[in-house]
Amino acid sequence: MAGDDAAGTQDYRLELLGEARLRSGEGLIPLERRTAGVLAWLALEGPHPKYRLAGLLWAESSETTARNNMRQLLRRLRLACGAELVQGADVLSLCERVVADASELQAHVLAGRHAQALQLDGVLLGALEYEDCTEFQAWLEGARERLDKLRRRAAALESDASERRGDLSGALLLAERLLGMDPYSEEAWRRLMRLHYVAGDRMAALNAFERCRRLLREELDTTPLPETVALAREIERGPTAAKPGPPPKPKLPLSVLRPPVLVGREREWARMEAAWEAGQTIFLAGEPGVGKTRLAHDFAASRGTHFMLEARPGEQNVPYASHVRLMRQLLARVPDPKLEPWVRRELARLLPDLAGHEGPPPPMADEADRSRFLEAHCQLIYELCSGVDALVADDLQFMDSATAEFAVLMLSRRHPPGPGGRFPRFIDTYRSDELSPGAVACVQQLVVAGLAVVIELEPLGADAVGALLGSLDLPGAERLTRDVTRHTGGNPLFITETLKDLLETGGLERGWPEHVTPSVRLRQLIQQRLERLSPPALQVARLAALARTDFGLELASEVLEMPALSLATHVAELEAAQIFRGERFTHDLLFEVVRQGVPRSLEALLHRRLAAALEVRQAAPAVVAQHWMEGNEPRRAAPFLVAAANAEAAALRHLEAAVLYHRAAALLEETGHAEEAARVRARARGIPSA
Repeated sequence: MAGDDAAGTQDYRLELLGEARLRSGEGLIPLERRTAGVLAWLALEGPHPKYRLAGLLWAESSETTARNNMRQLLRRLRLACGAELVQGADVLSLCERVVADASELQAHVLAGRHAQALQLDGVLLGALEYEDCTEFQAWLEGARERLDKLRRRAAALESDASERRGDLSGALLLAERLLGMDPYSEEAWRRLMRLHYVAGDRMAALNAFERCRRLLREELDTTPLPETVALAREIERGPTAAKPGPPPKPKLPLSVLRPPVLVGREREWARMEAAWEAGQTIFLAGEPGVGKTRLAHDFAASRGTHFMLEARPGEQNVPYASHVRLMRQLLARVPDPKLEPWVRRELARLLPDLAGHEGPPPPMADEADRSRFLEAHCQLIYELCSGVDALVADDLQFMDSATAEFAVLMLSRRHPPGPGGRFPRFIDTYRSDELSPGAVACVQQLVVAGLAVVIELEPLGADAVGALLGSLDLPGAERLTRDVTRHTGGNPLFITETLKDLLETGGLERGWPEHVTPSVRLRQLIQQRLERLSPPALQVARLAALARTDFGLELASEVLEMPALSLATHVAELEAAQIFRGERFTHDLLFEVVRQGVPRSLEALLHRRLAAALEVRQAAPAVVAQHWMEGNEPRRAAPFLVAAANAEAAALRHLEAAVLYHRAAALLEETGHAEEAARVRARARGIPSA
């Protein structure tokens, strides 16, 4: 019996790096390619609907055939290993007793165990191909690249650690190994050159440079980057025994961080002045980075006192998120507003600290209650915006629908009650083609009614680019007008990012470098900036991108298991690199590039950790639900979707509540909880007019 119990609880090691096989106490079990594909997917991506996975692996078969094949595959696996290693009926997941080497590789790198990570060699499912399964093959190639990046990061960090310990031989071996992984990485070549030099072997360092130069010429028909050439020249000049530290990063001029003059917007400014005089709401639309926020801010500042309301990525599904933040900003300006008791009572629904001794009001019962709730918030804005000339709402495409409802209500009134009532003018910005259909319709109605004007911002022309470069006080910048215009297309953010890159990698005094070509786009420039970060700082940025508006140092310290003092150092690095301003990204494009660069397996893990931490903090149910869903835990997401739906129903937002109930029911059905799903759908059917 004891032997049977031991066999029943034995662990299985899933070897996916190289030849696919399953190792247990009974020996090795080879895995045929589709079985290996199922296990690799579940190991790296987490739980997944059974028949969606079947569709990936039998792409050319009918749905019925694919389902039958998947059932037979799981049956053969169960018979071969004598245990249920894949669990679930409709949603499959790996048994906890299965340990996969590819998952271990990811965990080791995340936890900083770089030496252990480098012991796990081999290509993911390296002996197998899935050319008849196009979508799965694409996933496999992406997963292989992500694991390769993890190995490269581990090799670089372990080389750094060896150097700090004084083990230069070990650091050099790891640098050579890093080059073997990515022979075209000039950063890896510079690492090898510097280590040889620090070890006292200047000739080996210069030989490494020659190897690098020859490889780039013969394989890529190009030349080394200026920083690589500069390091070689420094090594040639320096004494053999010298041990220089890494060169300091040049400090970016303030003029580049924020150009002192707004150029090329004279026509748009004139249209804004005309709209202002006509009492119209001003909408500024354009592509990311074209300068909408700067124009709105400068114009509002020219008109007097103004407030900036920033709608942020991730807020679309959190009711009143943008509105509450605006209220907090205004309350900081007028901390003790004079409000009638009924107004305070209604405000307490969203701002509990205004409830007073009476406590929050009971749930809304009808539309009269809802009208009173909306009216109370209008009264608060009237009170707090006394003396404010303009409200700038930035990035409307991120605004939640509940806040937008308040905005429409305020626009429809335009003049507060009472003698001499005055309300701030609205200046709103949004990305072209990214507003919801409902928001687009609302903007069009305001324009048709003569209450608003939409101004489309185009990229800067060559003359404006020249004027911008001339205002930056950078030696030689103006002579680059033609190249900068061609390279950036006149996008102001792209211009400043290009200048930052040039300054950080060698300056402008040498003129327009040959390696900058028009094919390099803004997101690639941002990615290059991210690659210069230390790995811990990049990890903090990735967490911030996934946490969105909930990001904070305490949350990051808990989720990343990082001491607060270390975390503060990494945030300071992100601020110095102009990636963070405080605890936020300096621009939404930075957020998007970081978000898209998070490896999928790491992304799911961080979402699960965020969900657990935010659940304890009693964050908005919709936020917790989203993290559980993106963490591949739909069953854990469902109760929070129901809680979010209950809150919407209590606020008499019937359509929103119905949508959330149906989403929760779909997740419950997907995870095999049909009876609970039916009860949730019944709630949706019980909502008036849903």
